[in-house]
Amino acid sequence: MIGVILAAGHGTRAYPYSKGIPKSMVDVGGKPNLERVVEIVRDSLHVERIVIVVGAYGDQIRQHFEDGSHFGVAIVYVENDAIERGLGYSLLLTRSYVDDYACVMLADECYVDSNHEEILATDYRSCVATCAVQVTNDRDLIKQNYAVYAESGLIRRLVEKPKHTDGALLGLGTFVISLRFYEHLEAALASGLPSDPVSVLGRLCEAGERVGLFQMRGLYVNINNRDSLNLAGILVRAQDFPTCTLGLALMMKGSMEETSRSIEEFRALGRFNQIVLVLPPGVDTPETEPRVECVSASSSRYGDMMRTGFDSVSSDILMCAQSDGSCRARDVPKFLEYLKEADFVVGTRTTRQLIEQGTNMRGLLRFAHILLAKLLEVVWWGNEPRFTDSGCTYRAIWNSTYRLIRGNLRTSGPEYSVEMFLETLKCRRRIIEIPVSFAVRRKGVKEPDQTFRAFVSMLMLIVRRRFS
Repeated sequence: MIGVILAAGHGTRAYPYSKGIPKSMVDVGGKPNLERVVEIVRDSLHVERIVIVVGAYGDQIRQHFEDGSHFGVAIVYVENDAIERGLGYSLLLTRSYVDDYACVMLADECYVDSNHEEILATDYRSCVATCAVQVTNDRDLIKQNYAVYAESGLIRRLVEKPKHTDGALLGLGTFVISLRFYEHLEAALASGLPSDPVSVLGRLCEAGERVGLFQMRGLYVNINNRDSLNLAGILVRAQDFPTCTLGLALMMKGSMEETSRSIEEFRALGRFNQIVLVLPPGVDTPETEPRVECVSASSSRYGDMMRTGFDSVSSDILMCAQSDGSCRARDVPKFLEYLKEADFVVGTRTTRQLIEQGTNMRGLLRFAHILLAKLLEVVWWGNEPRFTDSGCTYRAIWNSTYRLIRGNLRTSGPEYSVEMFLETLKCRRRIIEIPVSFAVRRKGVKEPDQTFRAFVSMLMLIVRRRFS
């Protein structure tokens, strides 16, 4: 069996997340959804050759997969320069590559924990084609896809975008097709009849041809808008989350005694597989922390310290905090819970009830952070962010998201905090802000980065990055 993946669509329904990229390359749980489809075809169906039909922005797909050797398959590409002719035309372009049966999958569908491997045990060779279906009570989802009506293990009727769905199964974008199906597809295109695969199969059912069904298990999402894209990411991450590794970059601030207490507090959670202590230049590695990896930053400035810490952590999830006790380990579970639904989770110290008495997060400083955060909301209104703090060190980000933005993180000072927001928003990743405790008692202490000059540098960075 050969694999055929249709990835030539414009992806207009997923805009703006598909802006400038093929919809099949939108990120789902740290990798393009198309890569997930390739893995299913390779691992579940033991396919060694895959044909990918590309269209708009197809070069990005070619650059990512190349000849497929890095993914354990041989990939060839077919260019569809007439996308307006529809899905059937894209499929017909692959005919010369198919010698026997082909498993066809749509590149914008996400499957989690599916049973694709059981397709090989079905009697697909006795049918002109086989469709994957799923039992669901979601009538709206069936209307978005297509309705399948079956009897005695065979499909009797298919309806594209049905108005009524009583007794219908949900039709999915996984098919097994024969060479004979290509003949019917070609005839439909030549005659002007609807030529999408579902319409062609529907007419074959009416003509009495054997069209098989395969009942799919697992979770399924048709990625066609922002909400479905977010849902796919949530489902993928929820499945993988128990095995994800977690690393902490602890920026040294305060005394060594405070740092040691902070390390023990985070270590006591038993959740971190890696803790990295980021030291300012000239500070010797503490001998009292043999189980902590120590790295020295190029300078003691905020951005250089945080960048060094994130670069030194290799876990699936990267967290950053300060070692002076201002960031409490008890907030870690909150970060992890929201990371199942977001790419970047950042704390806010502006929730008054969670700021301990005696801290320096008050008055003008608190107002400045809120003001910059609200400016971020306004200039990135289309992404619908909600921020109340622009400079909280306590944050967690998926390593895949950090690698995506890392090349554009260039500042060294306090504006680095805002820079991470900006670059994540530019990549249309989800940022969620959560309230965290702010505990360190430093009343009257003025930090080096808490100046009017730092405020102006953050403000100018927002303007330059947003409108350049």
